[in-house]
Amino acid sequence: MSHLTIKKVCLECSAEFIAKSSKGTYCSKKCFKRNYRKLIKQNSIVIPKVKPIITKESLNSKHYLSVKEAVILFDISEVTLRRLIKINKLNYVCLKNRY
Repeated sequence: MSHLTIKKVCLECSAEFIAKSSKGTYCSKKCFKRNYRKLIKQNSIVIPKVKPIITKESLNSKHYLSVKEAVILFDISEVTLRRLIKINKLNYVCLKNRY
């Protein structure tokens, strides 16, 4: 511990403080954490979640369709499609309670 009193200005809040060492740059742990979070936010890359657009042409080549894909292909509601599955008017495969 040094007997010198080093007056510095905090990089985060611009308040003057007495540093415990010559390398001190923040007046408190709160300012250090605040600046750290700001740096992390600036350096993080946000990747937008883009859902692919499903068209009828892309569905024609598939062997198996999900319920949502079948709704798009047949132009009917999901309720109607599930009703057709229930009364066995459509061919379907059930895997772990998923059609």
